[in-house]
Amino acid sequence: MPWNDPAVEQVLVIAWNYMRLVHPLSAADAILALGSFDPMVAVCAAALWRAKFAPIIIMSGGVAHRGTLLETGWGRSEAQVFADVAVKEGVPSQAIILEDRAQNTGENFSCTRALAEKLGLKINSLIVVAKPYMTRRGFATGRQVWPEVALRLYCEDIGVQEYFKREPDPERTLHALVGDLHRIIVYPKLGYQIRQRVPRPVRVALGSLVAAGYGSRLVAGVGRN
Repeated sequence: MPWNDPAVEQVLVIAWNYMRLVHPLSAADAILALGSFDPMVAVCAAALWRAKFAPIIIMSGGVAHRGTLLETGWGRSEAQVFADVAVKEGVPSQAIILEDRAQNTGENFSCTRALAEKLGLKINSLIVVAKPYMTRRGFATGRQVWPEVALRLYCEDIGVQEYFKREPDPERTLHALVGDLHRIIVYPKLGYQIRQRVPRPVRVALGSLVAAGYGSRLVAGVGRN
């Protein structure tokens, strides 16, 4: 079923509204942009830098997900591509730090933490910028991996319909969203994220999206509860 089929869209809205987690903003030691196939993350991070919410942006993401649904096809690290976007948005290169090794969300935080220690950066607070449907998972992962740092999550202010309509491959994006929602539910059991309350309508929405054919990124060998 296509993403904009009324039955699919109805449960997609439920999942989107749960997964999009945004905190009130205040000044932080750094902005951390989580790499992905969505360069609007870098645009948002640049806007926060221009607004003087933090003195530096850390772009995190390697050449990840080779041969999978999430492969960018850029031939360069997500961090490098995002840095180029930010420079075009008015951020000077000296205000950007590249963390170009991370292969997943957990490594976005663990590799950034290691890099900050190597560079002698004292980071007590971060504004973390991600895709809208990645913010809740990003928060849960960051709290697990780097618990002593205060996290505020931020994303582009965009509705689900507008977001999916502009996507080059909205079906791929929906597969990615469903996979991220499944990880919010099951990763705490595996020690990758803190546990969060997942309301029953959200769990039902996940099942409906999988039944509609969007379950390719479910975590193998783990149920949906």
